[in-house]
Amino acid sequence: MRRLPFARHLPVGNLRHRYVSCRHPVEKRRWHALWLLARTDVPRTPAAVADVVGLSAVTVRHVLHRWDDRGPDGVADRRRGNGAEPKLTARRRAALYAALQKRPPDGGVWTGPKVARYVHDRWQVGVCPETGWRWLVALGFSLQVPRPAHPKAADAPTRRRWEKTCDGG
Repeated sequence: MRRLPFARHLPVGNLRHRYVSCRHPVEKRRWHALWLLARTDVPRTPAAVADVVGLSAVTVRHVLHRWDDRGPDGVADRRRGNGAEPKLTARRRAALYAALQKRPPDGGVWTGPKVARYVHDRWQVGVCPETGWRWLVALGFSLQVPRPAHPKAADAPTRRRWEKTCDGG
């Protein structure tokens, strides 16, 4: 089988050092795969390297192509920084936590829709009710629902009468 081209951006010893010293789990596997592909003692195919490092052969070939095109910068995990900025800054999260310590403006208990409305009214940040609920849970709050009464439970006067006749012990 014909070997895929391998650009020698770094010496094999340097590739091994990068593999051993890498702390990022995704990048560590990529450095390991490149080190194995760069070694000349035993020619290895991407499929053979994939079996050793626990990746698919397609992924190893993809890493190899990125290595050939970009060199050491192609090994980096490009997912870092991939996402949106948080809707609330740390200061606003702290203010929301302080507001959640008090009763909601309309009374009752805090719910996801109430948190979403509060954040929209206070900071003009539009979020869905589910996000309000996620913020409640992330800030350490839990569902606050009274325990349901049994449908055949005694009414209040009957309970009071029972409490008066109960000897308490």
